[in-house]
Amino acid sequence: ILPGIHIPLGENRSLALNMSPAPALTQFRPDIVIIAGFGIAMWQAHKWCRAHDIPYIVRFDGWASSDAAFKNPLRQKMRRDILAHARAGIAASTPGANWFTAYGLNANQVAIIPIAPSFTPPSPANLPARPTRPTLHDRPYDLLWCGRPTLAKGFDHFLALATQLAHTQTVQSIAIAGILPQDHGALQDKIQQAGIADITTLFPVLFPVLSPRKLADIYARAKLFFLPSRSDAYGVAVIEAVACGTLALASNQTGCAHDVLIEGETMLPLPTSPDRFDRWITTSTRLLNDPAYAAHHQARQQAAISGNKAQTIARQTFHICQRALAAQS
Repeated sequence: ILPGIHIPLGENRSLALNMSPAPALTQFRPDIVIIAGFGIAMWQAHKWCRAHDIPYIVRFDGWASSDAAFKNPLRQKMRRDILAHARAGIAASTPGANWFTAYGLNANQVAIIPIAPSFTPPSPANLPARPTRPTLHDRPYDLLWCGRPTLAKGFDHFLALATQLAHTQTVQSIAIAGILPQDHGALQDKIQQAGIADITTLFPVLFPVLSPRKLADIYARAKLFFLPSRSDAYGVAVIEAVACGTLALASNQTGCAHDVLIEGETMLPLPTSPDRFDRWITTSTRLLNDPAYAAHHQARQQAAISGNKAQTIARQTFHICQRALAAQS
């Protein structure tokens, strides 16, 4: 972690003003460097690598909104220059891999290495006193939101969909987890205005974070997890929900959804029109009311993340580094 100043810029974004990473790189003397993104520190690291003939890999999955957010010519030039000299690119999803090839990397230089849950998924073996993975039918919450209730993550869509599902009595219990103290009051007002306060349970963040063990337990108590995100390039919450046996329904602006969910069934366009909104309602209603359909998608989703383990990801990353070093020699 480089020393410096971090300035918050709004929802989940900050500006980091760091010292150059060059002294740390010189002291560490790496064989290869993985650059995660395109900030000033990454730019300085790539310049150091080029000056010392050290190969580097770019790890990035900001395809969902970063191009639209960073249109200034200097930022674009930095990206092109860093990628032009990269030995490889590591993406977390298919859209991320496509982003790399669109920026000039060859397909054989790009690897998709998925993301893992931030916790060990619960199982009856972990807690023999009581099962932590009840069947979907036995779970107390029909619908789950997990994360900050921001516009970028589509909380307004979630609230509208949850309200409609509650109105038709398809959903009779809702859980909202991961709420920061500064969001709590505004969130309570929103769910009160939506008329779903009496069926909603809030799980606020306990400073500094909601513990992974507690988070896993919340996922495992919900039947269906929604992420109608506008720009969630990774979508780690989808991976975590599926790891706990929870059904996931996400937007096509969610990175991992393209590799874990089924397009047109559990990965849908944003509910920004009446027709699209109805598709989310119809799909979630079927997932909650049709046990065979739910079991089918639950099995497919869990099979899709069977390799999303920290050890597997570390091994894949190591192999990418080996290939880049072999190409260098």
